[in-house]
Amino acid sequence: MFRIILYAHDSSTAINASQKAFIKLDELNLALSDYREDSEINRLCQKSGTGEFIKVSNDLWQILKESVKAEKLSKGYFDITIGPMTQLWRRMKRQKQLPSQHQIDEARAKIGIKNIIFNSKNQSIQLTKKGMRIDFGGIGKGFAEDEMMKILEQNGVKSAMIEAGGNILISDSPTDTPKGWEIIIKKQKFYLKNCGVSTSGDAFQFVEIDGNKYAHILDPKTGLGFSQPHQISVIATNGTTSDWLSTALYLMNKKEGEKLAKQLRIKVLVD
Repeated sequence: MFRIILYAHDSSTAINASQKAFIKLDELNLALSDYREDSEINRLCQKSGTGEFIKVSNDLWQILKESVKAEKLSKGYFDITIGPMTQLWRRMKRQKQLPSQHQIDEARAKIGIKNIIFNSKNQSIQLTKKGMRIDFGGIGKGFAEDEMMKILEQNGVKSAMIEAGGNILISDSPTDTPKGWEIIIKKQKFYLKNCGVSTSGDAFQFVEIDGNKYAHILDPKTGLGFSQPHQISVIATNGTTSDWLSTALYLMNKKEGEKLAKQLRIKVLVD
């Protein structure tokens, strides 16, 4: 569920801008959703291992570029090629049964950011490993918020908040609250503007198997949902960054996480 709260000079500007932003969201869903077999990303994955370069839309090109950058910065803790493992986890959640080591190894053999090759000359992509599946679950909402906010700004909206289940993106302060949007994170009150806020954790999405709790956030290095319950919130410069960072920092150990947070100058709150 996506929600927009915005300030505009008149109702026609507000309606026009928000409608265009939601149209953009529909376009992004059709491009990026791994739940839709007809999505652009799934059609690209169907060509994996064929040696073909497939021309892609600007949206898909940009999010793939951002995702590769995120994988390198996080040293592999954030990896969109985790799709085969995601499919295993969904089955595990339905059956309440852990996958076998053989199944995990089979899925892991299909992942790896190095298997995405970019051709800048004609904006085309090759997925080199057969059976690859791309999962934008840890970056897609933030990216969508950023693109929707661009549409709002292009249509005369300077102050807005976009909320999407654990992710918030805000632009300039409302006129009646000049110090910023009032956002409560882990019972702390913040006044924020022009930033993204994301929370990752297992408060709602997890599965319990044999008395152990596994989060829906998968560790690319093990193929399993994280088994030490906690939550982490990130305040970053935009929605895309806050989204993938909250996922990566959720999985990283404290020392690695603090180093990355300092490098990117972002605020982290851990529960």
